[in-house]
Amino acid sequence: MDHQIEKYMKNPLFENIAADHLQAMLGCLHSYTRNYKKGEVIIMEKDSIRYVGIVLTGTVHMMKEDIWGRQTMMTYMSANDIFGESFAVQKKPDSYVTFIAGTDTSVLFVAAWNVIHCCPSQCAFHEQLTRNMFDLLGQRSIRLMERIEISSKPSLREKILAYLSMQAQKQDSRYITLPLGRIELANYIGANRSALTRELASMREDGLIDYEKNTFRILE
Repeated sequence: MDHQIEKYMKNPLFENIAADHLQAMLGCLHSYTRNYKKGEVIIMEKDSIRYVGIVLTGTVHMMKEDIWGRQTMMTYMSANDIFGESFAVQKKPDSYVTFIAGTDTSVLFVAAWNVIHCCPSQCAFHEQLTRNMFDLLGQRSIRLMERIEISSKPSLREKILAYLSMQAQKQDSRYITLPLGRIELANYIGANRSALTRELASMREDGLIDYEKNTFRILE
């Protein structure tokens, strides 16, 4: 089996799709791969075709900018996550958000229209591909609901605790590694970086947490 195809098969979008069919399907999906340096803007269109991105390595931040130029991180994607799907399938092409590489990142792009519509070649497993896409759309809705839950907390401490609680549940441990650095975390929860740093130190003094860089321990 081709090493690259084997790596793609680990992505939820291609779950339960046979390797030999996936090889042909990637051609029908007009797929291509791009590498980005940290901070680079990720363009979601090519030759007037709207694409869905699949994070192979690294992280991608979805940023929203207001009319004064202030940016807020709406959500973030890690390896095997998809992004841009909600905007790629709209009738209007405007996304109103920007996708930025949070770290050095590699992305596989597939044409959105070809994912949700059967191609002329009638690829086997295409129905499975479409089901996988809608399952991932549901998961993305949950991620955005998590963001709303965090931002609705009345204090910075409660926002931090809500975020740490979600990470602990996902990692099934009170010892967790955060996927975001301090600047990104402050942006994600809607706080100033200095205020975040002070609050984390205060929470450690109060015996709620302990941490070293991005590794945290939630105390009893």
